Amino acid sequence: MERVQLTVQRRAAVGKNVARKLRRGGLVPGVVYGRGLDPLPVTVDGKALRGALHTHAGLNVLIDLALSDGELAKTVMIKQVQRGVFTRETITHVDFHTIDLTETVETRVPLTFLGTPKGVVDGGVMEVHLRDLLVECLPTQIPESIDVDVSALTVGQSIHVSDLRVPADVTVLTASGEPIVLVATPKVVEEVVPAAPAEVPAAEAAAEAKPAAEAKPASEKGKATEVEEKEKP
Repeated sequence: MERVQLTVQRRAAVGKNVARKLRRGGLVPGVVYGRGLDPLPVTVDGKALRGALHTHAGLNVLIDLALSDGELAKTVMIKQVQRGVFTRETITHVDFHTIDLTETVETRVPLTFLGTPKGVVDGGVMEVHLRDLLVECLPTQIPESIDVDVSALTVGQSIHVSDLRVPADVTVLTASGEPIVLVATPKVVEEVVPAAPAEVPAAEAAAEAKPAAEAKPASEKGKATEVEEKEKP
């Protein structure tokens, strides 16, 4: 497990306006928590913090944290990182949690998928359901990642948490029956064929086809009625 060193400064003032001013100056506001320790507002250099997070251990990196005034020296882990809405690289706040290297901790370890499933080569689709596991172990025994070999999977097969091989000193807390990855049959999209137009009865078709000229104008109908009235005895 990788370890890095960070120096933080006490933060006397808190609040949104103060935090914005700190970020403009390249600093990240944060808080140090821990057993027997009152929450301590601090600031840390943003570039140094990003460097600590870009190790292979990621969020599970062990940090030897020291106050610039020399009053605090603790080993911590990062409990939470808040990032910018538009730029994920921008860290807006960080929470450090002090740890005891002789006591187990709970943390999440990412999964690394190895190989290409046979089922995918045959036209199947790989569906990933879990990308990390909740584990418990000593801070110095936290794996950087846990490998998941998917190369032998055929269509319809899956890998569950219980199928994984993890170090003996690591206890997996994620339910053993949870599916991690499976190769599914690709969904077939059925082509919708437009319905054929309804047949029109022959009588209606003939009526529609009757030339408009065959219909008598209203004026002629009126004249014919007048003639018929005059011819009546």
